[in-house]
Amino acid sequence: MRRIGGMLLFASALLGGCADFSGIHTESRPVVVKKSSPKFNLQAKWWTLFGDDQLDALIQEALADSPDIKIAQARIRLARSLTALSGANLYPQLYGDASAVRERISATGYFPPPLGGSTLNFGQLTLGLDYDLDWWGRNRAALNAALSEAGAEEAEARETGLILGTAIAQSYFRLQADLAKLEISGHILKRQEALLDLLKFRAQNGIDSDLRIHEEESQVAGTRLAISGIEEAVKLGRSRIAALLGKPLARGKAIKARIDSPPNMPETIPADLIGMRPDIIAQQSRIEAASSRIKEARAEFYPNIDLSAYVGVQSIGFGSLLERGSEITSFGPAIHLPIFGGGRLRANLGAKNAEYDIAVENYNKMVIHAMQDVHDAATSLKSIANQIGEQNEVLKGLQKAHAIALDRYRGGLTDELSVLEAETPLLSQKNVKTDLDERRMETILEMIKSLGGAPSSNPG
Repeated sequence: MRRIGGMLLFASALLGGCADFSGIHTESRPVVVKKSSPKFNLQAKWWTLFGDDQLDALIQEALADSPDIKIAQARIRLARSLTALSGANLYPQLYGDASAVRERISATGYFPPPLGGSTLNFGQLTLGLDYDLDWWGRNRAALNAALSEAGAEEAEARETGLILGTAIAQSYFRLQADLAKLEISGHILKRQEALLDLLKFRAQNGIDSDLRIHEEESQVAGTRLAISGIEEAVKLGRSRIAALLGKPLARGKAIKARIDSPPNMPETIPADLIGMRPDIIAQQSRIEAASSRIKEARAEFYPNIDLSAYVGVQSIGFGSLLERGSEITSFGPAIHLPIFGGGRLRANLGAKNAEYDIAVENYNKMVIHAMQDVHDAATSLKSIANQIGEQNEVLKGLQKAHAIALDRYRGGLTDELSVLEAETPLLSQKNVKTDLDERRMETILEMIKSLGGAPSSNPG
C-alpha cells in the first residue's frame, strides 16, 4: 500500500506540469430555440390529416419497406452497439488465460546443464482483472458522446421518414392533379371537336368562314398536345411513387384518382415549433456529443490510473500445475502520465473544439433556414388562398355565362355554338383551379416538412 500511495503522490506532483490546455476553447454559441410551444403541438402522423386512405397506405408502406428507412434503422442499431461498447469501459474487465508450451532450453544460454539443453513443458492458468479508475471522467465523457450520437441517429431516422413521406405525398398530389387535368382536358377536347364539326357544317352552308375553322383546328391540336404531355406526367408520377416505395411500376399503376381537401393550418405558427424538427433535434444531439468529446480530450491531459490483478497457477511440467506451491498472484496500479507528446494532446483538443464549433454553426444555419422555410410557406399559403378565392370568382362568372348560354339554346334563342364557346373557357379555368389546388397541397407539405410535422392547436 505504501508503494501505491507513493505512486499516487508522484502522479499528483507532476499533474500541474502536464495538464496544460490553456488557450484552447470553443468560439461558437448555439442559438436558443425552444423544443415545444404551450399552444401548439405537432402530429407525427401528419398524413392522416388529409383523410385519404390511399395516401395513408402508401406512406405506411414506404415507412415499412423503404431501403432508406432500413438504412436509418441499421444506423440506429450501430449507434446503440457503439454506446454499449463505450459503456463497457466503465466496468472492471475480467478475463481468463491459459497456456501450454513445450520449449527446448538453450544449452549455452542462461541456464547450465542439465536444465540447459533439455526440453520442458510449461503450463499456466490465470484469472485476471483490469479496471480503469476513470478519475477524470474520460470514459464517462466517451459514453455520453456515444449516447448523444445514438440520439442523433434516432432523430435523423425520423427525419428520413419525414422526407420520404412528404416526397411521396408531393408526388401523390401532383399525380392526382395530373389525373384531374387529364379528365378535364378530355372534356375540353370533346367540346373543341364538337365546335370544330359545327363550324365546318356552318362553313359548308355559307354561315361561317374558313378562318374560324383554322383557328379552332389550331385549338384542337394544342389541346391534344397538352393531353399528350399530361399523359406523360401521369406515367412518370406513377413511376416516381413506385420508386419511392421501392416497388415495381405496377404498384404505381394501382393508384386511383381521388379529390382531397386540404387540412386546416393555423393562421399563425410560432417560430419555436421548429425546435421539434427531427433534424434540428439531431443536430442538438451532435452538439452535445461534440461537447462530451471535448471533455474526453481534456481528460487525456491527466494521469490515467489502471488497477490490474491476476491469480493463477504456473509450473514446469503439466503434472505439477495444480499442486500446492504453483500459485501466482499479482496486484497493483499502472499510471500513464502524459509529459511530452510533441503537441499531440493540444492538437487533439483543438480539433475537438473545432468540431464543436462546426456542429454549432451547422445547427445555427439549420435554424435560420428552418425559420425562413416556415415563413415562406406561411406567406405562400396566404397568397395561394387569395388566388384560389379569386379563381373561384372567375369560375362563378364563367359558370353563369355557360348557364345563360345553355338556357338561351334550350329556349331556341341561340344555337349550339354559343353553348360550346361558353363551356370551353370554363373547363380551361377548371384546369387553372386544379393547378392552384395542387400548389396549396404542395405548400402545406412544405410547411409540414419545415416544422417536422403537422401543426395543430392544443385544446383549451
